[in-house]
Amino acid sequence: MKTLAIFSKLLIFLVFSNCFVLLQSCKKSTGNIIPDTFVDFTISLNDPLFIDLNSIGNSVIVNSSYFGPNSSGYKDHGIIIYRASQTEFYAFDRTCTWEENLDQAVELDLPADLSAECPECGSHYILPSYGYPDNDGPAQYPLKNYNTQFDGTNIWVYNQFK
Repeated sequence: MKTLAIFSKLLIFLVFSNCFVLLQSCKKSTGNIIPDTFVDFTISLNDPLFIDLNSIGNSVIVNSSYFGPNSSGYKDHGIIIYRASQTEFYAFDRTCTWEENLDQAVELDLPADLSAECPECGSHYILPSYGYPDNDGPAQYPLKNYNTQFDGTNIWVYNQFK
């Protein structure tokens, strides 16, 4: 009888363990293959260079020519800032996530600014969907995200990497 109780407990443990492993493997991958680089800068919506960000759904590209190396992102590709709502902004590294070694920067799809495309592999990244790629290209990972804070006039873009 004692052997049966131990067997039952072992069976229950194995069933729950397998369920946990299966659930973990079903999560969408949010891996980040682009290495961390220091990012820390602030832009003003009153600056004529960033006037496009006064409208929801618009994007701008910021690079080192504006704020030095702290605004250049990985391999100096620059950073896309996208206005998602009245108070929410997303910041993405422009490095294509298909193959980091290709050293390719994505370009904004104009005039809508709702997506970015890699000129090398053709991957499209949907900016309102947190920079996740659509199914038309080989990329599987979203564009690298940076933190943003908005105070009504200024957008602070940063990461925790130091």
